[in-house]
Amino acid sequence: MKNQKRQVVSILAWSLLFFAWGCVDPFPIPTDEGFNNVLIVEGTLTNIESTQEISLTRTAPLGTAEVVGEQNASVTVRLGNGNSFAFQEVAPGRYQSVETFAATEGNTYTLEVISADGNTYTSTAQTLPPTAPLDEVVARRIVNDDDIEGVEIIVNTTDPSGQANFFRYTFEETYKIIAPQWNQFEAFIVSEDPPQVDIRLRSQEELICFGTNSSQSGTFFETTELSSNEVQEFPVHFLEKDNFFIAHRYSILVKQEVQSEEAFTFYRKLRELSGQENVFTQQQPGFLTGNILVNGNSTPEVTGYFEVVSQSERRIFFNFEDFFEPEGLPAFAVGCGEPQTPSLPVDRFGNSELLNAIRNESLEFFNDNIGGTGPGGANPDPNAPFKMVPRICGDCTVLGSNVTPDFWIE
Repeated sequence: MKNQKRQVVSILAWSLLFFAWGCVDPFPIPTDEGFNNVLIVEGTLTNIESTQEISLTRTAPLGTAEVVGEQNASVTVRLGNGNSFAFQEVAPGRYQSVETFAATEGNTYTLEVISADGNTYTSTAQTLPPTAPLDEVVARRIVNDDDIEGVEIIVNTTDPSGQANFFRYTFEETYKIIAPQWNQFEAFIVSEDPPQVDIRLRSQEELICFGTNSSQSGTFFETTELSSNEVQEFPVHFLEKDNFFIAHRYSILVKQEVQSEEAFTFYRKLRELSGQENVFTQQQPGFLTGNILVNGNSTPEVTGYFEVVSQSERRIFFNFEDFFEPEGLPAFAVGCGEPQTPSLPVDRFGNSELLNAIRNESLEFFNDNIGGTGPGGANPDPNAPFKMVPRICGDCTVLGSNVTPDFWIE
């Protein structure tokens, strides 16, 4: 998951760069160190009282490294009324507001970044777009255009004022994980020499966990060409029937953001580019203007966007049985198969299969091997006291957290 997130950030960064570089045909891919000077700014303030966040990254030459966080910068959001909010670096390239705050109507917001090398970057002043509450999030069983059966998540919104026209939807999904080959006991090493093992009650919850996954990019909808200012049955997510996430209980938090027309256009075009199979195309799609400017006489390239959005959100829950027959439950995340019976005695190289498995946490205790079978279906192996399973099959913390989320409802 961590590598996947890095890939998405890298594609986003390069996409921004390709847009900012303009239309080039053919496109010579820069590989010199000068490419490190491109600062990428991503920031979204919302009307929800919270810790707001700004992301600052720089690209490295192609083929040498991924984007890296811009460290030791001074980050401030300045309001038109003279107030300001300071941000502090909590991780390389991640800056969070020192105090919680919410964007409000009637104010303007300008981002100011002073990099460690002394360059100053500012955004154009932004205002809070009109508010349009997210009326409804609905899960429904469908067969999609690809003839795949599953659950579709749709949203409905009505804006009587007619002022909210540009919408972006993101989501965070949380799902229950049940380890299919869990046992209340765990194996532990009593002695290395001579090799001796035993079992004890597990010290933590490892049967039921919760996984969380966030959308990497948004889906977009505009109402400017509609007869009414409504978002009706707009799909924001689809889960196939055999998706492991919905095997038990599933929850999704959908976030609706009302954007300015400029921000909507920027991010939609950026998503279109990053969604291409190959962003390194010979014909680049043209210049995409962000709203970050370089002040004074500084010359380094900069791209990205700072925006203020009106956000609302809704959460729903459902079980697999709410839409499908229980016997059709999706398979576990991996195929677990039959338990293994690793041998305890030390071989001529000084290794014990069972001790290694316990020490490396690669296998979990499933049952005693009394009455079981040895390798190849033979009689019980006296040298293999335990039946063991892959850790992912017997310990849910491999896939998620054993802490029940505060919002979770059974």
